[in-house]
Amino acid sequence: MKPTEIVIIGLGVGGFIAAKTAKKTNRNARITIIDEKKYDMFSACGLPFAMEGIISDFDELIHSMPTEKMDMVKLPYHKAISIDNENKIVTALDIDSNTTKPVPYDSVIIATGSKPFVPPIPGAHELLNKGVFVINDLENAKQIVDYSKSISSAVVVGAGAIGLEVGVALAQNNIEVTVIEMLPHAFPKAIDPDIAKILERSLKESGIKLMMGAAVEKITGDEKVTSITVNSKTIPVDMVIMASGVHANWDLAKDAGCELGNWGIRTNAKMETSIPGIYAIGDCVETVSLINHKPWMSQLSTTAYRQGITAGTNAAGGYDTFSGSLTTFVSVIGKMEVAATGFNKFFANTAGYKVVIGKASGLTKPEWYPGAKEITIKVLADASTGRIIGGQGIGEEGVAARVNLISLAIKGGMNLHDLYEAELAYCPAVSEAYDPVSKACEFAIRKMK
Repeated sequence: MKPTEIVIIGLGVGGFIAAKTAKKTNRNARITIIDEKKYDMFSACGLPFAMEGIISDFDELIHSMPTEKMDMVKLPYHKAISIDNENKIVTALDIDSNTTKPVPYDSVIIATGSKPFVPPIPGAHELLNKGVFVINDLENAKQIVDYSKSISSAVVVGAGAIGLEVGVALAQNNIEVTVIEMLPHAFPKAIDPDIAKILERSLKESGIKLMMGAAVEKITGDEKVTSITVNSKTIPVDMVIMASGVHANWDLAKDAGCELGNWGIRTNAKMETSIPGIYAIGDCVETVSLINHKPWMSQLSTTAYRQGITAGTNAAGGYDTFSGSLTTFVSVIGKMEVAATGFNKFFANTAGYKVVIGKASGLTKPEWYPGAKEITIKVLADASTGRIIGGQGIGEEGVAARVNLISLAIKGGMNLHDLYEAELAYCPAVSEAYDPVSKACEFAIRKMK
């Protein structure tokens, strides 16, 4: 019997676990990995922490995949330029030699990720890598660090996770940082204004300037950046980081004829595209929300990992499904943990939910125990049923664990009473007897009619 030929395009976290899972599912599968990097894998989420110096060397973020031991073929520094579904051929371009080679397949997994979005701001594209930078890989992160050694001021455009993490990293290296966000508050797609206010206060206390609800009009400079104009005001600046979001890298799938959604490649629960035998995972795909089962975007490593397991299993002849995502995330911004899951108030209202909200502040330990930190937890529920549909948290410690608990409650279809009655562990060294999650649920229950 002819072995199953599987081609995986992209070696990020999704491509990595897809390859491992496919081999585990079918030991006889012949797997070829095509990737544009010269090295194997790197941990993109670690880039801001390497820039700050918490991680001592960028090379610590690079990881090798023992493809020979796993009986796989790896084509580094190659770019997949086409998928011929009729003849089952992926054409790979050797970037060094500029030659192409055909790679046959029975199944192909597209894991091409995303690419940074640079808005059409005058000067932004013209000054790219001349003081204007994006951050999505080791190379441009190193460029930013090298450039920042001879500057005193920087503007970060975008107050999402990457923008704020990079802003903190630069500020820790004695650079005057201003963060500009077009929407009214930080993390606008994940948290509500009241939670953002706590984060913004912490950032200001650390010396970072914030301009929320502000529009960048142009970036000026000849051979390098000299100023940026925001809301008709010109600000002198030495460097600009564009952290204004990413777009799904779907060009390969589009050219192959795969159906696209609003935000990414459209797949079914098996992570299979509209073309049988072609799967897609990670930042390049559109998923569904576990709350209302409508199209949703979840460009997180955790989502890519789960999707990779599903695609790898199915591409190798097994069966698995991915049900969707709540976009559960945590980010460390300076001294603050910020986390969220499910819908914030904006997305809940957009989806047609009338929400009831419970918000509680408390301590991570009893006030008499050393090291207690304040934490704020927010729970959002459907006002008509009490079913939990979202959660947010902020504080110096313990936020991720509590938001993970809320995420599990949403996944399990729990309502406010279910989560309020959950039995949580208590010890003065690690928790309060009455946890802020329970308190937030109690406050929300009181508002139910």
